[in-house]
Amino acid sequence: MSLDSIRLEGVTTHNLKSVDVSFPKGKLVVAAGVSGSGKSSLVIDTLFEHSKTLYLGALSSKSLDMGDGDYQFDRIAGTQPPVALRQRDGGYSNPRSTVGTLTGLDGLYRLLFGAGSRPVCPACLGPTGADLFCDDCGCFAEPHTAKHFSPNRKEGKCLACDGIGELVGFSLEKIIPDRSKTLTEIWDGADSGTFAVPNVRKAFEAMAADIGLDLDLPFEKLTPEQTEHVLHGSDTIYTLKIRKVTNDFRFEGILGFLERAYRNASSAARKNAFANYLAREVCSGCRGGRLRPESLKATVAGHTFHDFQSDELSRSIDRLRQGLASGDVPAQVRELAAAIVKQSANIEEVGLGHLQLRRPVTTLSGGELQRLLLAQHLASDLTGVMYVLDEPTAGLHEADTGKILNSLRRLRDLGNTVIVIEHDESVIRAADWIVELGPGAGTHGGEIVFEGRFADLLNRADSPTATAMRSDRPSRTKTELTAAPWLEVHGITRNNLVDVTATFPLGGLTCVSGVSGAGKSSLVAGIHESVSRAIAQRSMGTTAGTTGIDGVDALDDVIYVEQRPIGRSSRSTLATYIGISDHVRDAFAASADAAERGLGRAEFSPNVAGGRCESCKGLGLAEIEMTLFKSEFIVCPECDGRRFQEHVLDVRLDGRNIYDVLSMTVEDALEWFDPENCPKVVRALRVLDEFGLGYLQLGCSTTTLSGGEAQRLNLAGELLKQRRSRTLFIFDEPTRGLHAADIRHLLALFERLISTGNTVVVIEHDVKVIALADWVIDLGPGAGRDGGRLVHSGTPEELATNPASVTGRYVRSLREGPDATTPAREPARDVNVDGCGNVNGEGTGRPSPTTDLGAIGDLLPQAVTVVAGTAPQSGQNGPSPYGLVIGSLTVVSEELDLIGFLVRSRSTSWAAIADTGRFCVNILGEDQKDLSDAFSQGRPDSRFDALSWTPSVNGCPRLSGALGTIDCAVKSTYQIGGHQFVLATVVDIDADTDRRPLLRAERDNSAPDDHGWRRFARETEAR
Repeated sequence: MSLDSIRLEGVTTHNLKSVDVSFPKGKLVVAAGVSGSGKSSLVIDTLFEHSKTLYLGALSSKSLDMGDGDYQFDRIAGTQPPVALRQRDGGYSNPRSTVGTLTGLDGLYRLLFGAGSRPVCPACLGPTGADLFCDDCGCFAEPHTAKHFSPNRKEGKCLACDGIGELVGFSLEKIIPDRSKTLTEIWDGADSGTFAVPNVRKAFEAMAADIGLDLDLPFEKLTPEQTEHVLHGSDTIYTLKIRKVTNDFRFEGILGFLERAYRNASSAARKNAFANYLAREVCSGCRGGRLRPESLKATVAGHTFHDFQSDELSRSIDRLRQGLASGDVPAQVRELAAAIVKQSANIEEVGLGHLQLRRPVTTLSGGELQRLLLAQHLASDLTGVMYVLDEPTAGLHEADTGKILNSLRRLRDLGNTVIVIEHDESVIRAADWIVELGPGAGTHGGEIVFEGRFADLLNRADSPTATAMRSDRPSRTKTELTAAPWLEVHGITRNNLVDVTATFPLGGLTCVSGVSGAGKSSLVAGIHESVSRAIAQRSMGTTAGTTGIDGVDALDDVIYVEQRPIGRSSRSTLATYIGISDHVRDAFAASADAAERGLGRAEFSPNVAGGRCESCKGLGLAEIEMTLFKSEFIVCPECDGRRFQEHVLDVRLDGRNIYDVLSMTVEDALEWFDPENCPKVVRALRVLDEFGLGYLQLGCSTTTLSGGEAQRLNLAGELLKQRRSRTLFIFDEPTRGLHAADIRHLLALFERLISTGNTVVVIEHDVKVIALADWVIDLGPGAGRDGGRLVHSGTPEELATNPASVTGRYVRSLREGPDATTPAREPARDVNVDGCGNVNGEGTGRPSPTTDLGAIGDLLPQAVTVVAGTAPQSGQNGPSPYGLVIGSLTVVSEELDLIGFLVRSRSTSWAAIADTGRFCVNILGEDQKDLSDAFSQGRPDSRFDALSWTPSVNGCPRLSGALGTIDCAVKSTYQIGGHQFVLATVVDIDADTDRRPLLRAERDNSAPDDHGWRRFARETEAR
């Protein structure tokens, strides 16, 4: 066996059929295939789990026995230390865990402020002198430490809110949402267990009679004095008889009672009774900053600790960079600030620059969490590791996929093996090696369909992935909008959305699109809340909750299907989830065999004592407890995995026992169950079969389902619920985890809902689905504070022509039909790059269809530019960055996206870059003259030592703070005297043309001519 690959033989885990496969080491490998084909079973459940067992077991072979695990194989060889970055792992559910605590940036910022900020006066919060003395107040300030910036330490936390940043209290708006209601109606509608209890109501009525308060008076008509009595009561004591018991009572007011009762509640259940009336308000003491006033006033580079906590990471990076450049960051913490910038830049590079450090981890999507962990590993510089990632592009806009690819390439180029389970076409195209499983799902899959490179994959007729790429995009008959009713929700304000109005047709399919962090989830949450409130108020016979929304009369219900686990209990099965297990047990309990043995429905449940195997408690697996690690499971030796006792298994129904039925696939069960005797069971099974889940077993645990299977099961579960028409269904990224071939099942669901008079709104990134929608609401244009605005509201066809929409660019590209055989832009590292920038004849240098040199081309002849690239990888140290200043860069052809420049033939920097066939042009800003001088004078092998840079789109160095970048592929070179003329194809452009470039100095009257060339080539290349 070659030492350059990881070899698996005879793998039979779950649905895998004695699979033999190899993964090349040091490569970017993609595991592809339809949902449920066996990708996770092979890569995560077998390769990762076994590799983890090996390396953990190596810690102490005498005292540690990891068991055999849940995987099955004949041989695995060549494994590496494994790291799995999954979409949602346990251990990240702590509500106090934030982006800052998870990444460790919180701790670094505390150190930064503890050592780099000057304490303010504790009395007047004014500045202090070098001796920490305040001349105005005559007070000394306490020297700062990291503890003074921790909300969990007494030295730093706000005493008003105990470092939480907010206060929980009763909200009058929630207690009395409709102020047009009378006092009697308010008491009648109060939640059970709150102020509606008999003694409180009797005391209130006694007080009302005493002060002459009319109980039929609307709350909004009360005088200020009457309102005070209702909310805070009076001091008068009333003798009342309640349930034959006479006692003295004082009405303490609605708020008074709620606050006392909540404070004295002795159980969580009692506290939950008040939950609907509670609201969170920002602490007035710290205004959400969580720290004491003295700590909140301290600054580094002119910004407070709370500024860095509450602002987006991209903005915080800019602040620290500016502080480092201007010298505002104190010398003693400059190195620490640079480390913060580097780590934050890694997070920004994976498309998460819009996150705030204070954002709770529990609010992150699975894809966001995985990319956050990925950024952590980018900073670790580990080598020789096997990274396993589960759909890292999940929840990511297509415009951001390039950032993930850069990150994956960086991990690979450090000398690691990167194995990615992925459906995204651009990631599959960029892979060094592809392993496809299938051809179908479940029992129809579990085989290796293809192993090799992308160019060879496209020629495989038996590959579902290649077929989906070659075939036309899916289609649907769009809804006629001419006579359609419309829903309009006004004034949606939450997170980065401010007073946004959403308008879309009822009875059709609407997609909410936009880059990650643009505000899509916030918008649909606002729509859901407004529609829910309006429908609830209408059912109560009032219109108080219908302000700010038009057209809701056409809806009777609203359902929000969010991304969530479908049940991760080991006892949760397909049958229990779709609600047919009771019908199956009833059928067996009604049989003659069961009646003869005196067995009821309970004996046919694996979760109830009596009929289940007591050795494994009905799980079919026996648990082996581990001292240091999580328990392992083996097939129960008592029942042999059949989960029931023998006398239960002896009961037969049409020749099958309960275990046989639970082992049936959905397809087999559809043929076995009688539609007349079991209509509900057959209906549920038909829906699952329509959604492509016919291969699943009725008794399969939901913990074994793939992400795509779980997503479809979740959607099917919603459809199975008995609902009328006139319902608004909202889906959160329903294509997440779905192979391109499986999208037809999703579209079938949409059509089924719409055809019965319902409306579907989806948050979506998949361009093919967006293009099929009847209406698109596009948010952006960027993420975080750069997003939250309505970029487009109209048809997909109109979106494609909207120049302000990032999504529209990709819809336009789809409609124009880009060449499906165009591979990813980055050439593989171990193949030849020809003079046209092609890999093995593939056109990797082909420009993006949206490349526009017009705006940036005018800068090139005048601006100082650095051409940066990498030398081939050497050993385990990864590629070496090289760069040089170019003095002749200009646009050769705007139509063909060609640029050209001269370099000296003896340039060692260019020789190193030219071998890879790709480079990145960095256009310097006017504040980067020092950087230009450093390149002009420094040694080629040390120019990047003190610089901050990240990989560009094609993996070359992008200098931090550059005004713009142009990613290029070498097309050809020509020898001209002692120079080479380089002709290159533009692959990607990213520029901030609002800033000013660093211009070249004019020398010896050698101004550029009309083509941007100088008469004297004195600035051609660094010495």
